[in-house]
Amino acid sequence: MIPTADLAALYASADGLTVAATFGAETTQVHFRQGAIDALGGDRLMSDYSMRYRASTLAGLAKGSAVVIDGVTYIVRVKPAETPSGAERVALLTRSA
Repeated sequence: MIPTADLAALYASADGLTVAATFGAETTQVHFRQGAIDALGGDRLMSDYSMRYRASTLAGLAKGSAVVIDGVTYIVRVKPAETPSGAERVALLTRSA
């Protein structure tokens, strides 16, 4: 298990590695990933979005939930997965139209 102090340091807002994410009335720091995928032999470029967050935050986040990151709304694609330590969760996201 990750010590609480270490986990808090990983999600410190001043480190420049996290961004604010808002779900309902709660805003917390998350690790946001926006990866590009070259598919179909280069004919199509897709984006793969995900966020990693502390399990003690964003209670109730589920498939279909809307999350706002940097003013952009994303929809949770599937139930967020718990990391092996249980201290964090990962949510796969789709950018809302």
